[in-house]
Amino acid sequence: MPDKPQGDAQIAVDDVFDPAKHDALAKAVSQLSPDEAAFFLSRLEAAVTKRKIQLTGYLVAMVVWLAGMLGALAYYGTHDGFVGWIFLVPFGLVGLILWGFGRWSERVARSIKVTGQRGGTEKPAAGK
Repeated sequence: MPDKPQGDAQIAVDDVFDPAKHDALAKAVSQLSPDEAAFFLSRLEAAVTKRKIQLTGYLVAMVVWLAGMLGALAYYGTHDGFVGWIFLVPFGLVGLILWGFGRWSERVARSIKVTGQRGGTEKPAAGK
């Protein structure tokens, strides 16, 4: 895959999350027209919001997994017979939580609208 030319002022929202590219990103954004800058900032807001929701989902899933495994261990220790299935429950809960937070983050990112300064039409910021 060929590298981008150094003089090229192309910017991507993902460049915001790379500290090595902050200076080049600031220079590129300063060269944008007001409408383009508003569009980029809306896309940036959508990306940051989406990542915050996903990170919250990861943390919630981790806590639920730990509590679920401790609960499963307690259940396993207090019941007779085959109860090994109880150790699958925390993983199912983690899957549901990650799926739910992922859907929520996509929905929130798509709902952030881009509006030009002159009252142009609204477009979804993260939609394709």
